[in-house]
Amino acid sequence: MLSSATITAFASEGPCDIYARAKTPCVAAHSLTRALFGNYSGNLYQVRRADGQTKDIPVEEAGGFVKSSVQDDFCAGSKCTISIIYDQSSYKNDLKKSPPVFWLKDGAKEADANRAPIYISGRKAYGFYRDAWSATGYRNNETKGVATGDEEESMYMVVDGKHYNDLCCFNYGNAETTGNDDGPGTMECIYFGSDKDWGGPGQGNGPWVAADLEDGVFKGNDAGYMWGRTHTTPWPNALSIEADYVTAMLKGPNDGTFKLKGGSAQKGALNTMWDGPRKRGYSPRKLQGAIVLGNGGDGSDGGAGTFFEGVMTIGNPPDSVDDLVQANIVAAGYGSKIDISKKVEIEPFKDTLTIPGKIEAENYDKGGNGRGFLDSDIENENSLYREDNAGLDSADGAIIYGWGYANDWLRYTVKASKNDSITLTARVSSPSDSTFFSVLIDEKNVATVMVPNTGDWKKFETITVSVPAIAEGAHVLKIKIDKPYFNLDWIEFAVATSQTESIKFTRQAAASQVYTVYDVLGNRVTSFQANENAIRNIWDKVRINMPGGIYVIKTMNKTIRISNIK
Repeated sequence: MLSSATITAFASEGPCDIYARAKTPCVAAHSLTRALFGNYSGNLYQVRRADGQTKDIPVEEAGGFVKSSVQDDFCAGSKCTISIIYDQSSYKNDLKKSPPVFWLKDGAKEADANRAPIYISGRKAYGFYRDAWSATGYRNNETKGVATGDEEESMYMVVDGKHYNDLCCFNYGNAETTGNDDGPGTMECIYFGSDKDWGGPGQGNGPWVAADLEDGVFKGNDAGYMWGRTHTTPWPNALSIEADYVTAMLKGPNDGTFKLKGGSAQKGALNTMWDGPRKRGYSPRKLQGAIVLGNGGDGSDGGAGTFFEGVMTIGNPPDSVDDLVQANIVAAGYGSKIDISKKVEIEPFKDTLTIPGKIEAENYDKGGNGRGFLDSDIENENSLYREDNAGLDSADGAIIYGWGYANDWLRYTVKASKNDSITLTARVSSPSDSTFFSVLIDEKNVATVMVPNTGDWKKFETITVSVPAIAEGAHVLKIKIDKPYFNLDWIEFAVATSQTESIKFTRQAAASQVYTVYDVLGNRVTSFQANENAIRNIWDKVRINMPGGIYVIKTMNKTIRISNIK
């Protein structure tokens, strides 16, 4: 993982700034998600609505992320396609749907603009999604600045690591201006997928990064049509990439070699998949300088994939620059619903809260999503009560917490005074059965609160559970959702009743505890709270929505094996 300092360092520049410093500048910079130059403030792409009207989709700010709300507003109630992917470089090598080429006799179609929604650093964005044989793809046969002949170049693309196939060819890079297969070395594109026929297998089952150098999808120094049918020994360094988002990189020096790199676009460094000679007859290259996205050099239409960003350079940068570019991609936050580009220090929202004492749900710590709270559905945010909103609402004149999903949490800085044991009371509401949350002190679970079905979202009840002694001093308290959906107004810690009183009332109170239900494979299914006399009645309610089978119910001092007969 990158440190927060590293993330901050790369947040103010784009990969093309890094390449420029290495004197291997970008001659093409295409992205639907973010600016690839630190000072780029223009449009990323254009969409076309079904009525023929078009709209440019900009960045939020210079060097920033896409302002996808422009697309959402413009396309609401209609279908939109991607009509232009703008080149952010000074060469303006924009990509439009492919003109007629060998395998796309009528030219390509524009891709559905709404097919691939994602999040990047807490923001909604879209990608270019293509199915096999969909006739979608983008191309520019009249470029400027792109490598031709045997000029050095490099390129990368960021793609969806789970959307691919084994057909030819989901590509990005340098292709023939003729739109035909003009033979070995007349194109140089980065490929992502699980092809074996054109280049043989890599390690594992794929997907792999490869180079489409024409008439072969190369993971090493040999490939060709149906080559993989007879060459079944896996390329030793062509590792399968198992990641949600992938960085695929191809480097093309003019010394008769090429280099492939790949890895997760969310973490870590790139692995070198090939660094060696080209196949005989592929050097010197005969590059023509067209740019293609989604198809083969001759328009081959079988590939499937999703593209988010890509860059082509003139010149071949050193490996140290590749590392900086990969760090920049990781720092962009692909797939993250948390805005990692804006670091806010974690501190109490108002004052340090106390135990014993009442904790209002809405007074979670400052720090934002992923630090002061975790909200996995950022679309529920609003400006109610505070700006960094974790999903707050109002009821009966009070601010409450709701809209949470499983594993979301709220964080509080607390200070505990000396105590022996305490009780925790929560004011909650829910129209659902079997919802519950956990209370953690310094990441250790100290209480599980089963939320009763109160019949309505805004009909609140209080429920009290016992909590073991909490050490005197400063702590981090978290309220973590285990099973949604419910609303929470507050929790309150109170000193447990005196020993004399507890003896008088202990029989029923001590028997009330949490029961956890597991299936026969040991997987946790649900939990419920009951005293020992009422366990059968509560279980009869819980099991209504569970499939038939054998279940094990465990508590701190008892294990029960029970059947759920349907």
